[in-house]
Amino acid sequence: MYKLKGSRFNRVNPVQLLWRVFRVLASILILLIVVLAVSTAVTVLRSGDDNFVPPVLPLTVNDVSKLNAVRVGQVIRPESIADVQAALASTTGRVSIGGGRFSQGGQTAYPDSVHLDMRSFNKVLNIDTAAKTVTVQPGIRWRDLQAAIDPHNLAIKIMQTYANFTVGGSLSVNVHGRYIGEGPLVGSVLGLKLLLADGSVIDASPDTNADIFYGAIGGYGGLGVIVEATLQLEDNIAVERRVRVMATEDYA
Repeated sequence: MYKLKGSRFNRVNPVQLLWRVFRVLASILILLIVVLAVSTAVTVLRSGDDNFVPPVLPLTVNDVSKLNAVRVGQVIRPESIADVQAALASTTGRVSIGGGRFSQGGQTAYPDSVHLDMRSFNKVLNIDTAAKTVTVQPGIRWRDLQAAIDPHNLAIKIMQTYANFTVGGSLSVNVHGRYIGEGPLVGSVLGLKLLLADGSVIDASPDTNADIFYGAIGGYGGLGVIVEATLQLEDNIAVERRVRVMATEDYA
């Protein structure tokens, strides 16, 4: 192919010509897409109901099994007793409480309830190394409590096998211990603070408000919300395991 340039004929590569045509068409297409996108955005922004309120997606709370999803009305993450009081004052309906959510079978949530997610309510309030006691907020995990007391050469007296449960959850179900000569968790609890439905806070221990104390530990939150607990600790000593094989008839 040739084109006239002045008085001379110059040869034009067909491939180059096609590429130029393609670039022009592509530029036009891109421009059209941009114009269409801008016009669509303007149309969407300027249209619709000014009073439209987008729907609120349902909140779902599940336990670690992922088999017991429950739709709750609201999830509140308290960080203080005042936050829990405000949450209870905000509703006249059901309230559910969750920590590590290891209680399977629907215990951690209730349909349409105000759900208290206690995992941000997780401070160590006091460590008394002389008396070997610790006071904590209920959302703390046992593993975090262990990390706090280990520098003092102290250990937890009673707890379950897994350390990622929360203290409040363990108290609420009165977990069984696995330590030699010790029973369930209640045996190491010196006292607790319980927040009742009316927003009042009471102290309970084996000697003070004992009926409430023993009702709250293992009560699955039925009496109130545990907002503080004081636990007995022990010296951090190694435990030696000894194994002896015996006949079955000699076991008793």
